[in-house]
Amino acid sequence: MSKENNKIYFSNSPFINGHKVVDFVWNARLDKNFNIVMDLHLESDQYDQEDEYEDIIEEIDNVSDEMTEKSLWINYDHCVLSSTFWGNKGISIATDKEKLDFASLNNYTFLLDILPVDLTQAEENFAFGMSMLGKDIVANHEITFLDTDEFGVYDIKWKGKVANTYLGENTFDYDFYVYMKKIKFGGIKIDPSLDSEEVIKFLDSKLVNKDEFELLKTEENSLEDYILRLKMK
Repeated sequence: MSKENNKIYFSNSPFINGHKVVDFVWNARLDKNFNIVMDLHLESDQYDQEDEYEDIIEEIDNVSDEMTEKSLWINYDHCVLSSTFWGNKGISIATDKEKLDFASLNNYTFLLDILPVDLTQAEENFAFGMSMLGKDIVANHEITFLDTDEFGVYDIKWKGKVANTYLGENTFDYDFYVYMKKIKFGGIKIDPSLDSEEVIKFLDSKLVNKDEFELLKTEENSLEDYILRLKMK
């Protein structure tokens, strides 16, 4: 399991070499109540993209258990692990009494939805949603940020557990592991209902590294009016 290849791995999967991550986004949002929430969004390549498996199962009389299991996974195409795709809670990173210091993220681990959890609650109450083998429940997150030489750029180590609820299971029998290299913070999306002057005042009071950021007006068709992004260097 390499730290260099930006893949997601699952235990109890027939694809032991993991799956390449083709999309990974790290950003945050300032909601209408002035809460800052951090979001992560991951999508993998198709499950069989790096495997020699070919879809000829119906032509084979004696199909191995491994090939049958691969066929099941391939039926669900690829993985999505996200706090934004299904409108999940994400990670609360600033409260009324705390400031937001991006430099302090180094070696910090966020622990979210630690087991046991209530599987009967609404799925959007979890920090993240996941599609692994259908729409499943993901919990017991450990998300660690590891500093690089560039401000706002981190390696991100992420592991957790999955319950294959889409296929009727209610136990967390799958583990996942992700190691992403040099991920740049994408910015803080501002809720469009907020007044820009109030936003500027709030961010000035919250951001320890405010000189590293700039508030930009986005395109007219964007869902948000403003986004706070790292300054171009």
